[in-house]
This record gives sequence, structure tokens and C-alpha cells, in this order.
Amino acid sequence: MDDLRDFEICEPEPFIYFENGQFAVTDGSTVYQVIVTCEAMRATATPPERSLRRLVRYAGYYRDLAAAAIRQGEDVGEKVWVNEAMVRSSPPPRAAFAGSRSGRHAMPAAVKDAGHAQHRA
Repeated sequence: MDDLRDFEICEPEPFIYFENGQFAVTDGSTVYQVIVTCEAMRATATPPERSLRRLVRYAGYYRDLAAAAIRQGEDVGEKVWVNEAMVRSSPPPRAAFAGSRSGRHAMPAAVKDAGHAQHRA
């Protein structure tokens, strides 16, 4: 895999399903499902919290963790998990909304307009 490729958050918008958060990222050719465990969300910042708000707020951070895992071949069938160990072993996240690295629009407009409603199946 090319280490220089850039991952962007794409549709569907982030959502909570059971205990975990989910969203999608793409490198332009493949869409990967990112699953952020509830433990990972709680370990991201204080106070410990598992919420759609936290998932959206730190989506750029989780995207970067997922991209690193994908580059290392840790995805299975275009699915990658972000867990507590990954969060605890990485530099602390910056408190930024959906973090775009170069000022580009990284979060779909639908996510910004979604408010804080949780989706449950």
C-alpha cells in the first residue's frame, strides 16, 4: 500500500450502532468501514463518554488511527476497528471538529447538519 495516500471521511455520516461508533473513509478507490469501540471513545478525552458528539468531534483523529491500521494491513474486508489500545498508544487528539489536515473539507455536509441525533437499528 502507498503510505502517501490520503484518507477522507465519506458517506454514510457517523452514527452509533449498539455500543460502537461507525463511519466510512475512502482513499479514492476503496471505501472502508471504521468501527470505533465504545472503550476507544471513552479513552479519547475526559470525561469518559460514548456519544455521537464525541464520535463526530474526534472523527479526524479516528480517521487517522484507521488509516494507519489500513496501511499496516489490519483491515479485514474493508473494515477496520479503532480500539482503546490504539487510542491509548497514540498521541493525544486535538479537540477539533472532524479534523481536516490541510483545510480541505473532510466531513460531509450531512454530518455537520445532523445535530446530535443517534441512529439505532
